[in-house]
Amino acid sequence: MPPHLHPRSRSTTGLFAGTLLASLMVVGIPHVFPCPAPRRTFADSEMIMTADGQQIQRVRRRRRKDVDPTAQDESIPARTPLASEEDVSTFLQLEEEAALLSKPGRECPVPKPTGILDTEIDWTTYMQQIQLFINGERDYTLIKGSTGPLVYPAAHVYSYTALYHITDEGRDIAFGQAIFAFLYLITLTIVMSCYRRLGAPPYLFPLLVLSKRLHSIYMLRLFNDGLAGLVMWVSIWFFINRKWALGVIAWSLGLGIKMTLILLAPAVIVLLALSLSILPCAKLALLALGIQVLLAMPFLPTNPQGYFNSAFEFGRQFMYKWTVNWRFIPEDIFLSPDWWRALIVLHALILVAFGLTSFLRPAGSNLFNFIRKFCTGQHRGIPLHHNFIMSVLLTSLAIGLLCARSLHYQFFAYLSWATPYLLWRTGGHPVIVCIIWLFQEIAWNTYPSTNTSSAIVVLSLVAQVFGLLANRKDAFPILSSAPKEHTQ
Repeated sequence: MPPHLHPRSRSTTGLFAGTLLASLMVVGIPHVFPCPAPRRTFADSEMIMTADGQQIQRVRRRRRKDVDPTAQDESIPARTPLASEEDVSTFLQLEEEAALLSKPGRECPVPKPTGILDTEIDWTTYMQQIQLFINGERDYTLIKGSTGPLVYPAAHVYSYTALYHITDEGRDIAFGQAIFAFLYLITLTIVMSCYRRLGAPPYLFPLLVLSKRLHSIYMLRLFNDGLAGLVMWVSIWFFINRKWALGVIAWSLGLGIKMTLILLAPAVIVLLALSLSILPCAKLALLALGIQVLLAMPFLPTNPQGYFNSAFEFGRQFMYKWTVNWRFIPEDIFLSPDWWRALIVLHALILVAFGLTSFLRPAGSNLFNFIRKFCTGQHRGIPLHHNFIMSVLLTSLAIGLLCARSLHYQFFAYLSWATPYLLWRTGGHPVIVCIIWLFQEIAWNTYPSTNTSSAIVVLSLVAQVFGLLANRKDAFPILSSAPKEHTQ
């Protein structure tokens, strides 16, 4: 066999790849580009010349034979001027085109994918709010859309302003969905890089790409959670590589897109306090705060209180029918202030429990001694294990989601890629890990949520959080006894 025809030769591989690419293009082109205009005769398509060289437009009527406009019939009285003929022809053809366009089967010989352009939920509202911002409105309380007021920080406004201009003022939703599909691929690449950096086992990687709900959040719904999730994982990548300043900058920018990233604040504080002394930590804290002030600068002169109340509203009242996590409790309890306060207390207690037993393991001392040394400048920083950094960050996120008053479907953008790692660090068997992941995925894809699905959402988070607490020695390794990482 000639070398260039060998199954493993470069020529054969290139031929196969080229054929596959060509096949994808042939199949995909009708789904990407609009169908050609249907074959119909336009008003100026058929012109007949008279003997003196003048053009006479043919009158199109529904009859068996067309009358020759050049023929002279003395029995027929003189016709109206040529302008009337053109008006009649144009009117008839417009009626014919309207009838053709009203037939759904006449649009395209190749069926195009359906259910794409009509799946956005908040995109139209985002674009309405951005239009007000572009028109000069700087009072955050007056920036509203069809589904409600603007309740996200300023980085959200700037991000969607760019999308507003790229997508023809928000009208080209299909192109916006293509952009978010690209953002999804970028985020997935960063997530996989983090997993590989931490020596995660190979069976976790398929779980990162199989979430139907995650695909919907990014590529169909166009939620700002996709942008915030991307920036969150960028900050996690910087943190696990001990790039503290870059990690803080990325995290603060993500917080400027959506307030959900504030759930990482306890972890960021713990990691910076363990790794640095008090003066560098204070500088990074001022950096994070300064970024938020700079983002808010266009809105602060007009109504600073209105901006912070709208962008960082902690006491927002959520609707019971949209909740994903606490559907199984009665609605009156869900809406009561006592339930909200109980969740805040539970959140604080779980964080303290992890702080006393897990988060301070690298320090080798209790909480009070560590705080004393840190505040007096005796603490000089401790090198942290990569898995410890990741575990602290994602555990803080999971605790916040577990104790959240209400989770909507778009919050899965933060949890989906964190769950495989958290379940792995609980020390569970791979089969158990996959089963819990599957039940969680099914629960988040149940719409509307039910008592069963919401209970599964909460129980899966309980398994992740308290599984880490039970397996804290392995879940939060320190460098002196860090386990050998998996090699790819």
